[in-house]
Amino acid sequence: MPAREPPHTHGSRGDLQFRPPGPGPPPGAPRARPRKIVFEDELPSRALPCTQKPVESIPGEHVPRPHPVPDYELKYPPVSSERERSCYAAVFRDQYSEFLELQQELRSAQAKLQQLEALLTSLPPPQSQKEAQVAARVWREFEKKRTDPGFLDKQARCCYLKGKLRHLKAQIQKFDSRGDSEGSVYF
Repeated sequence: MPAREPPHTHGSRGDLQFRPPGPGPPPGAPRARPRKIVFEDELPSRALPCTQKPVESIPGEHVPRPHPVPDYELKYPPVSSERERSCYAAVFRDQYSEFLELQQELRSAQAKLQQLEALLTSLPPPQSQKEAQVAARVWREFEKKRTDPGFLDKQARCCYLKGKLRHLKAQIQKFDSRGDSEGSVYF
């Protein structure tokens, strides 16, 4: 059996032609068009829209996490009476003042942190080992203040109150708009 010859290159140095070994179209034959890859989600759906993919299609290491529903969405459903509306409004007024205080406190703390960060980044490079140590200590203190659990708790509480107040306001506004349309007569 004769030994297979390596592929030949023809032409000048800039005009190299290479034919990979193995089956394929003979040299000089017209090239076949490359196949178009179409993904499953690009195909028109033939299945009913309510059908779901089988469980086997979900990777084994994937653990779906539930989307947590804030407690205020469960505790404060749509308003159904004037009495309930006044209770929602009282909770809104009570917690709005707490939200404003927290927001003001956080804004001033964040402004101070931003000023300190700007100052630290504008400092010239340290000239000695002692200056480098001082700069490193100041950066550590800055990071410590920025990641302080008390500060982060206040940020989380402020974010929670903002969502709760938005929810209460929306529930009250829905009740009010529904009340306006029920009392109106349209011709």
